[in-house]
Formats: sequence, structure tokens, C-alpha cells
Amino acid sequence: MAGGKVIVLDGSRPGDEDLASLLAILIDELRHYGIEVQTYTLREVKLDHCIGCFGCWIETPGICVQADAGREIVQEIIRSEMTVLFTPVTFGGYSSELKKVVDRWIPLLLPDFGNYYGEVYHKPRYSRFPRLVAVGVQRDPNRDEARIFKTVVGRNAINIHAPSYAAEVITSTDDFDSLRGRFKAFLSRIDPLPLGETLTSVMPVPDTSVASTKPGRPGRALLIVGSPKTKSPSTSGVLGGYILERFRELGWETESLTLRAGLLQEKGKQDLVSSVDRADLLLLALPLYVDALPFLVTRALEVIAVHRGGTHEGLPLRLCALMNNGFPEAHHNTLALAICHRFAVQSGIRWAGGLAMGAGEALSSGQSLTSKNRSGPPVKHVIKALNMTAAYLAEGRPLPSEAATMIARSPIPLLPFAAWRWIFAKVGTRRFQRQAAANGISKENILAKPYAE
Repeated sequence: MAGGKVIVLDGSRPGDEDLASLLAILIDELRHYGIEVQTYTLREVKLDHCIGCFGCWIETPGICVQADAGREIVQEIIRSEMTVLFTPVTFGGYSSELKKVVDRWIPLLLPDFGNYYGEVYHKPRYSRFPRLVAVGVQRDPNRDEARIFKTVVGRNAINIHAPSYAAEVITSTDDFDSLRGRFKAFLSRIDPLPLGETLTSVMPVPDTSVASTKPGRPGRALLIVGSPKTKSPSTSGVLGGYILERFRELGWETESLTLRAGLLQEKGKQDLVSSVDRADLLLLALPLYVDALPFLVTRALEVIAVHRGGTHEGLPLRLCALMNNGFPEAHHNTLALAICHRFAVQSGIRWAGGLAMGAGEALSSGQSLTSKNRSGPPVKHVIKALNMTAAYLAEGRPLPSEAATMIARSPIPLLPFAAWRWIFAKVGTRRFQRQAAANGISKENILAKPYAE
């Protein structure tokens, strides 16, 4: 590795200033190769979060509709030889500061679907992408979170079609001299892609111990909807709302909260933690964003974790996560569920389990699951899985594996999953093409490469 340009995305949060010396060693090692290094200290960059509008595909192909620093960062990334992620390891994933930028990488991809490594992904917009490397910093060593972190980086590399990647986890107290040696070896290392068992092995299992102080008795459930699509119904809201309705039928008190940008303000934080403190069960319904949790969900979990103040008093006794993603395979949600589980462990909350659903937009797209006028594939398997989930949670029991298996299968009875995957990719690509055409964007213009040199 010699010459070229490297973009460093510094995801350290306010209060993480002591990590600057570790980043300085990494940058110094990069410069030994004669590389030009451009660093973005993200906590100092004014940047909006991705709102899931798909405007960068169907309105202004390749360019985010939000005119802020995100455009510049994406342009510099695609013109670099390497992108370096530097972040405190946060529940096994990235900090919210870094995740805000990672979520804005979507313009680098096309709306068209393709098959890569036996999985469905979006096709690349550009003919070449930079190598991806990441350094995660832990305050205290944790092997489980380190493994999740490295897997997230690898899945990001697959997602954005990086030619290679490497991920390293260090601790904030590591000796500087030893770090130099580790960074030198790490920068030229090529890590294997996390596929198959490497990915599914991090899937968390429910806590089978007694999960409630009031088993089988009505309690109070809080639904937190983490979809950035707040101006129209979301699949996350539909899934979470369906379970909440079942709870109400069983006599539970319920509350629903949709995460918005106000969460970044003090009042928003107080409203969030107050709602959490009132709950016995926390339902987290959210979409997958670039292999992990969306920015606002990551920020919300950070806020709740800080709120505990070293104790677990006042936090909900159980957490259940309902994940959906835009690809047919449900296992894309694995890392997001693993991150939710690590949040629960750190916060003293019992992990009741999670549901992973693929093809969220195809199956719901904000439509009610029980509406007679809904369009799209059958969702009887989704309804059955959600009914089972609600019944088990209401009785104080963890999610059954049967529900997780049921919601992940092909929605069309007797249709092999490989055939469903093929249909999904073809229909999904045409759907985006129709939406772009409605905005006056031709098939050719969808393929635009605005940041190509």
C-alpha cells in the first residue's frame, strides 16, 4: 500500500476526546506509506440523518436530497483508495456519530438488485470502491462485542462492494508502541468475508430464565418505532402496532413512541427515558440500515444506557426487537439483533428475543397486515408469528424459535425460497424503475455516477 488518498471517519463522541491519541497513532502509521489522509471529526460536522426517502435513487440519482456535508463525504469516499472507520465499540456496533454517516452511503449503490455470495444486495453504482478498514475502541475488553463489531465491518464491505476489508478492536489503555505494530499489520491485512455460519453464529438466543416479575399478568408495554420514515406509515410501525393491539386486547397498558430528530435535544431525551421508566416490556420495531441499527435507534440506546446511571432500577424488565430489512433473506438482520441484545445485557434488561423479517417493504410497505385492500405477497405467516410472539410475551415467556422461523420463510406457500429470492429481485428492481419514471428519471439516468472522477 503506497500513495493514494485515505478518508478517515472519526466517530468518537463528545466525552471521547481521550481517544484522540489512539487515532493520531493510526493516522501517523497511514502517513508512513506516503498516503494523503483527510479526516472528518464527525461530532463537529453538521449532518442530517438518512430519512429513508430513496430520493438518491428515484429523484436525484447518486446524490442525497439533503444538501449538507454528507454529499461531500460520500464524494470523497468514492474517490479514495481506502475508507477508515474509527469508533468506540457501542453495543458491538458503531457509535451513533459514525452510524449517521454510514447510513448516508446509500447513494453509492443502485436501486437495482443483484445476487452476490448467494444473497441479494443492491448493485454498485461505481466500477471501483475503496478498501474498507475499521478500528473499534473498547473501554473494557469484551469478546462478544468485538466479534459483532468485526462482523459488522465485514458485512458493510459486502454491502458497498469494497474490494477488501480488515477490522481491529483495541482497548483505550493499550500500549502505544504495541498499537503501532498492530496497526501496521492490520492496514495491509485482508479479513475473510463473514458469510454463513460466521454471520449466524452471533444471533442472540432469548434469556430463558424468569423474564417478568408478573408472569402472565397484564403489565405496561412501550413500543419504540425506529423507522426514519415519520411522514408516512412504516413497516416497523405496522409490525409493532400489531403486537401492541394484541396486548391491549389482553388488558395491557400500552404506549407508543416514534423516534424523531427531537431525540437529539434535551427534552427529547427526557421524554424517551421517562417512557422507558414507566414500562415493564420494551418493544423495539425498526428497519435494518446498512447492516445494523439506524442512526436514531443507536442514539436512543446510547441515551437509555447513560440514563441507567450505573443501576438498572426503573428500566423495563424485558426487551423484544422486531427487525425488518429490504432484502428477501431475514438473516441480514442478525447483527442488528445482536447489537440490541448487547444493549440489553449492558442495561440489565432481560432479552426476550427478536424476530427477523426479510422483504419488509414488499410484504407491508406501511400497509395494515389485515387490510382487505392490501397489495403484495401473502402475510399469513407474518400474522401467525406476531400472534405467537404477543401471546408468549404477555405470559412472561421468551420468544419461541417457531415464531422466528415462521416469519423468515418464503411468503408464498410451497414456493422454494430460491424462487422467492429471484422474484423479489426482479419485481423490486422494476418497482424502483417505475417510481423513478414517475419523477421523470429514465432507466439510463438511474445509473448516473455524479462523483466519478
